[in-house]
Amino acid sequence: MSSLTYVTACSTSTSLPTDVPTLQALLTGERARYEELRAKSVEMVLEFQPYISGPAIPVPPGSSVRQMLWDQACTSDRLTTRTWSKVWMDNIIENVKRFDADNNMVDKEYGKHAYHPAIIVATGPSLKKNIDDLGSCPEEIPVLACLHSYAMMIDHNIKASYVTLDAQKIVIDEMAQGGTKSADYYWDSTKDHTLYAGLVSPPELIEKWKGKVLWYNAMIPDHWYMSELPKQTKNRWIYSVGGTTYGAVFYHAAYMWGCNPIACVGADFCFDYTRKFHPFDSPYDAKFAGVVPCTDVYGNRVWAWPSYQNFKAWFEFQAMGGQGDHNLQIINCTEGGTLGAYPQGNIIAIKQMRLRNFVDSYTRWGKLKKTVDDATARGEYTTAC
Repeated sequence: MSSLTYVTACSTSTSLPTDVPTLQALLTGERARYEELRAKSVEMVLEFQPYISGPAIPVPPGSSVRQMLWDQACTSDRLTTRTWSKVWMDNIIENVKRFDADNNMVDKEYGKHAYHPAIIVATGPSLKKNIDDLGSCPEEIPVLACLHSYAMMIDHNIKASYVTLDAQKIVIDEMAQGGTKSADYYWDSTKDHTLYAGLVSPPELIEKWKGKVLWYNAMIPDHWYMSELPKQTKNRWIYSVGGTTYGAVFYHAAYMWGCNPIACVGADFCFDYTRKFHPFDSPYDAKFAGVVPCTDVYGNRVWAWPSYQNFKAWFEFQAMGGQGDHNLQIINCTEGGTLGAYPQGNIIAIKQMRLRNFVDSYTRWGKLKKTVDDATARGEYTTAC
């Protein structure tokens, strides 16, 4: 009798064997059955949920939905600052000294793309669905991406600028993840791209970047850090980033470049249906632990780390006016993920749209002219709409 056959027999018995080899065979068989069941799939039509007026979350007396989103976004701030404040400050001191950061601030491009939309790219698993649509963007729509997407963007010939915030040296290795070429190839290609770097970035990253680097600062909720900051740098371009590089991407596009609306791509903030955390194989896929259930924009259950749901809350806070009650419009072109999604529906403050439709809305005028010109050449009469 094979191990699997014996395991099946044991599974239906009233008592379990006590010897270790048999128990191990039982466990192996049960795992195989589970994987077989999990591998089954069904086809479904993915349609965005209907809109709801706002996040369906409990609000205590004297507070507001927007305040509750902000409170959730700041949930992990104390632990993060206690862990990283000293490292951040050491990096700032070295970057200012070695790379003349105070004389190469982001304000050199203040208002660079004012009155234009922008597309901001994160590295969520949905990016593999629509990255090719980024290639159809006209130059008038700037693309700004997290550094982790660099290799994938280069392989797809997407013209973009990049943002980094993380102080850990791991960002150096991650830059080439998802690529089909060597790390040296990607580092050499950086000569053609601009990097917007947080002052807390690891100096080793800046050493390897061959293109232009412009610097910004970040708001850190720590008294020691904020009191020490003016002693070490003149950079007053302080971004409120929500604890995430993607927050810095948003802040730069909206407030430094002056773009509106902002289209989000790859902003899943969760694992996908196959438990992938990025659009390519990465070490994070094996870390499927400590996750919580949540709802995606199609109404399906997905899983996310609580910290990424805090990042989601920060973006929803911005979509509902932020701290300054601004009128920035956020359009979610991720085509998946949890941004703006709740079990009751998608919040109306964040419009859900397919990326190709977003791009088409800005390029359709050119297509309409061609339609009329072609009809005229055929001797036909047509309208342009």
